Amino acid sequence: MKRYPPDIHCRFSCFYVIVNLNALMRFSLTSLKISIAGAKLSHLVQKDRIWDHGSMAEQARIIFYLVQKAKGNGNIESLKKQCTISCYEKLKAEMDEEYHKKPLLKNPIIKELAVIDVQPGKNNKPDMFSALIKGIANNEPTVNDIENEFSAKWSFVRQGEWWLLDNIKGD
Repeated sequence: MKRYPPDIHCRFSCFYVIVNLNALMRFSLTSLKISIAGAKLSHLVQKDRIWDHGSMAEQARIIFYLVQKAKGNGNIESLKKQCTISCYEKLKAEMDEEYHKKPLLKNPIIKELAVIDVQPGKNNKPDMFSALIKGIANNEPTVNDIENEFSAKWSFVRQGEWWLLDNIKGD
């Protein structure tokens, strides 16, 4: 009886379906987080204007570019008013570590910014929100831009009438 080699196309197709399914699950989880955060924000903004979605997203965008500018020119002092003390110290240590290296993100462009989590303050904890920032960095031109894509979760805490950067978690 003659044996035929395994069908390579079938295996590749199964792998492709699994990869696409994982991407779809990640996409739907992020969409769910965005929907939940939006629902919470619609109730919170009625009590306090600081919970305005547009203002929060714009504040996250501004601080993102200020952090990138500070990393690029090495002037961390300009971020003192934009970050919590712990975040400032963490960024300062990170920049001291990378002083002789070139910046990881050169000319970053935000492609997508979404508020994915909001938490009103309770029991002496401040109000908080998290934003998912996705974009592309123009480090060096490549044939495929996937190599230059980045994604990070930025967390902010409320201090008075301002949102301060508290933590950055990247890919």
